[in-house]
Amino acid sequence: MVSHRWKNFLLSVTFAAVAPLVAGVSSSQAATELKLSNQFPPSHHVSKGLVVFADKVKEYSKGAVEVKIFDSAQLFKDTEIVEALQEGNVDTGLVPTNKWSGMIPAADAFEMPFIFQDLTSIKKFIDAGAGDLLEGEFQKKGVKTLFWVDYGYIQFFNNTRPLATPADFKGLKMRSFSSGDAETLQALGAAPTVMSSSEMYMALQRGTVDGATTGMPAAVSRKIMEVQKYMTEANYSTAQFAVQANLAVWKKLPKEQQDAVLLAGKDAEAWIRAAIADSEAQAKTVIEKAGVQISQLTPENRKLFIQATEPVRTTFATKGGELAKKLIDIALGLK
Repeated sequence: MVSHRWKNFLLSVTFAAVAPLVAGVSSSQAATELKLSNQFPPSHHVSKGLVVFADKVKEYSKGAVEVKIFDSAQLFKDTEIVEALQEGNVDTGLVPTNKWSGMIPAADAFEMPFIFQDLTSIKKFIDAGAGDLLEGEFQKKGVKTLFWVDYGYIQFFNNTRPLATPADFKGLKMRSFSSGDAETLQALGAAPTVMSSSEMYMALQRGTVDGATTGMPAAVSRKIMEVQKYMTEANYSTAQFAVQANLAVWKKLPKEQQDAVLLAGKDAEAWIRAAIADSEAQAKTVIEKAGVQISQLTPENRKLFIQATEPVRTTFATKGGELAKKLIDIALGLK
């Protein structure tokens, strides 16, 4: 007969031996968490697309990878995200491609004024070789592109007067979202200030700037129509984004997890592109109902804008070197 005390002793020894093994199994099965920094508020269609991405990553990886999204610049502003990714301070992030322009001048290709025809042009541009050319440069800087994020067209907002011709920009202080966009505003006669989207509303409300360049969905998400009187629907440029990962973090993922993330990225990319047209139309309705006076460029005035911004495109081709020239050729060759 084994005494009760001896049974208890054997059970405690067995538990002590087995517990570390159980813990080891559970920890090995724990999902890999990827933190994703997003500067847009949850209501923006891009943010909703990131939720699609997170859901699909979990589905395709069978729970092995989970993406945790931090909206509204909780982690990093758009002006900080490139450095944060390079230094490994965040796993993944939504990156405006223009924030690479200091290191990769050709990354400003998407913002060349009046170079793309319509919303379908961006996918054609990326698929025609522009995406691979830029990705080669990104990886040299320690970052991996997971998927591209289209944004839609950029418009002119201001509180002073309708902007129908380049002459109307003279003397205006304008918020710009990038150095490339700032060059366009300068060519039109405005005084640009590059500013994070999260700081835009306050600057407009306080009169620090007279106007801003941004997309209509972002204007609604940021409530810009509360502090602006005029909008010119110029469709002059586009802001392109990409969800990118720290390259070292990416390389540590098993191949099957990488495949799941990239497949999820394709789904999210397609979802966001499909959402843009609806989002733009809905945003325009909201802006109109808010009392903002919306004007559109006539064909004649559009020619004036194209002429006024020609130096921007010329400077880009010079500053961006051979890569910039290749990208311009791809863009101009689109049908």
